[in-house]
Amino acid sequence: RKNDRKQKLAGFSLPTKEVMDAPYEFYEQLVELEKVLTDAATTSVRLVTNPEKMVIKESLRAHAYLSLYNVGTDLVIANRIIPDAVQDPFFQRWKEQQEQYRHEIHENFRPLPVREIPLYSEEMCGIAALERLKETLYGDEDPAQVYYKETTLRVIQEGENYSLEVYLPGIPKDQVELSKTADELNIRIGNHRRNLVLPQALAAMSPAGAKMEEDYLKIRFAA
Repeated sequence: RKNDRKQKLAGFSLPTKEVMDAPYEFYEQLVELEKVLTDAATTSVRLVTNPEKMVIKESLRAHAYLSLYNVGTDLVIANRIIPDAVQDPFFQRWKEQQEQYRHEIHENFRPLPVREIPLYSEEMCGIAALERLKETLYGDEDPAQVYYKETTLRVIQEGENYSLEVYLPGIPKDQVELSKTADELNIRIGNHRRNLVLPQALAAMSPAGAKMEEDYLKIRFAA
């Protein structure tokens, strides 16, 4: 009866235990999902790009943002490559431009493996067409394998100091903003931001400088 009086005075009933536990269960599910998505041995993204200036730029941007959130990319696919068999003069200039951009794709996404798909004379629809595409892209290989497993985040000890290396391909250093709050390092690129919870060895230190080197943002920490 005492509980009944409290409930009546409050004017509403308390939620059940299941309702109270739901946010915690949802959070735990998100944590487990993050572990799956950021495990480079089991989860990866494959970027498909075209040999065109703006498409390559947007693919590099997508790769950088995936790396920022520690989601691995294991393969880049260059699509719609005009075959050598096409000799029509109308396509000659287009083929020359594609040759330049094909080189850029291989260079800009290094060390990721790059594979190419030709421009087919018909739309790739239906099982037979997809089988043909699979043979061109993977041959006898297992498409489910992970082609590149390198981590996009590394902590390097240098004497008494440490450096945190974040793989951000194609991003100039002047576009990166860094700040540190307690044990979190905040990395911002444009409108995208990631908060990295630092390991204990770095949490007590302060960022002492940063530089871009071979597509890695290398952040130096000092006591």
